[in-house]
Amino acid sequence: MLMRIFILFFLLNFVMIFAVENNSQINYFQIYQENSNFENFRKAIEHYNSNLSQDKDNFESNLYLSYLYFMEMNRNLERLKNNFDVLDNRTKFSFANLLLNLGRYDESITYYEKLNQESPNWSCPWRHKGEALMKLNRFEEAEKALQKAIETREEHYDAYVMLAEVQKEMGKYREALQTLNKGFSYKGKDIEDSEDEVTELDVKF
Repeated sequence: MLMRIFILFFLLNFVMIFAVENNSQINYFQIYQENSNFENFRKAIEHYNSNLSQDKDNFESNLYLSYLYFMEMNRNLERLKNNFDVLDNRTKFSFANLLLNLGRYDESITYYEKLNQESPNWSCPWRHKGEALMKLNRFEEAEKALQKAIETREEHYDAYVMLAEVQKEMGKYREALQTLNKGFSYKGKDIEDSEDEVTELDVKF
């Protein structure tokens, strides 16, 4: 009789322990998938980072973290797209630049064009649109955008270097060399951070 009570007690405890353990295995990734918001993102990130702090070879957590950051980035990009018209110009420009850096060239061009319409004398969006167009091998459009960047800010060094690269791709070698030489006369004189300038070594003819 005592043995049966002991076995029953053991089984009950095992079931309770299993239930607690099972409940503790919350699928934070699934929760975020079903309700994507910052709070669920934060909890999921903390959970998988905690797993990695206990086991640096927990590659499943690495994978979940990668998915989470990717999904949260896209969620925020959608918010920025949907609210683009109410953003300040600096945020609009940075958003378009992020799309450019992500290789989403067509999307970035859409937002650079909006900036061109709103602030036609702002050189930077023209220059970056030229870069996006160049990446898509749309060289004639890129040339026009980069020429506009120079027209709106004559000392825009990066625009000259990129324009020379575009003209080289178009087979306009003489024009490319002239553009490059003129651009070098503005090296270090542009109002943008000189560390962001394209160096002479980046241009190969």
